[in-house]
Amino acid sequence: MRLISSKNGLLLDFKNYLLTEKGCSDLTVDAYLTDVNQFLIYCEDKNIELNNSDESSVENFLKELSMAGINGRSLSRKLTSIKNLYDFLYREKIIDKDPTENILPPKLSKNLPDYLTVEEVSSILNSINGETPYDKRDRAILETMYGAGLRVSELINLKLESVFYEESFIKVLGKRMKERIVPLNQIALKSIEEYLKKYRSFFEKEKSEFLFLSRRGKKLTRMDVWNILRKRAKDAGIEKELHPHILRHSFATHLIEGGADLRSVQEMLGHSSIITTEIYTHVNQKQLTKIYDTFHPRS
Repeated sequence: MRLISSKNGLLLDFKNYLLTEKGCSDLTVDAYLTDVNQFLIYCEDKNIELNNSDESSVENFLKELSMAGINGRSLSRKLTSIKNLYDFLYREKIIDKDPTENILPPKLSKNLPDYLTVEEVSSILNSINGETPYDKRDRAILETMYGAGLRVSELINLKLESVFYEESFIKVLGKRMKERIVPLNQIALKSIEEYLKKYRSFFEKEKSEFLFLSRRGKKLTRMDVWNILRKRAKDAGIEKELHPHILRHSFATHLIEGGADLRSVQEMLGHSSIITTEIYTHVNQKQLTKIYDTFHPRS
C-alpha cells in the first residue's frame, strides 16, 4: 500500500486524475477540489488519517455540514467529490477498500426548472435590433443558446469550426468532453453569419479560435454570458429572476410542449440519462393541469 504524499501533492495528483482519467471539465475539477480540500481539513481537525478513514468518517463529515445548514443538493455533490477521491486512492493502491462504497446520497426533491415562455424569449431576442457590434454579438449568442439548448460552458467553448451552415447544425463539446451534433435554425445561423462577417473583427484583438469573444478579445466567461442575458432581458421588460441556463430549460420545455419525443430532446441536450430529461415532461404536465383547472367546467 502506497503512502500518501503531502496534502498539496495529493490534491495535485487527484486533479490530474480528474482531468486525464475522468475527463472532467475545469469547472467540475475546481468544485471537486474545493470539496475534497474541505474534507481533508476536517480529517486533520479530527486526527483522522486518510488511509485509515472509514465509512463513519465520511458520514460524520456530511452530518456536520447538514447540521450547519448545507442543503441536500450540495451534500450530494460533496459526497460525489469524496467518492471520486476514494476511487482515485483505491486505483493508486493507497487504500485497499473504498469506505464510501455503501454511502447513499441524500434524497433530493426534484425542483421543476424555471423557463421563459415562447413570447418572453421572442421579446428578448426581437428587442436586440440595434446595429452595434455588441447588439449583433449578443443577438447571435442568445439565438444560439436558445436555438440549440446549450449549457453556458458549451456556448463559450464554441469554435469557429463548430458551425456548419449548409448542414444547419453545430458541433458541441459537452460534459466529460462528449461531442454531439445539434440542429440549429436558420435565424440563429444567419445571426451568427452576420456577426462573423461584419462584427467579430471588432472584438478580436489577437487571433482566436473561439466563436464568441468578449470586449477584451478573449473567450467569454460564464459571468459575461449571464450579464448579457440579464441586460437584454431587462431591456425587453422581462422581470423574472434569470439564471444562465434558463434559455436551455426554455428550449427543452418548448420542444416537449410542441410534441417532440423525449429521446430526441435527450440527445439534443446531451443528457446521459433520459431520467434527467423527464423533468421537462413534469413542467408540461404542470401547465396542462393549470389549463384544465382554468377551463374545465367541473374543475
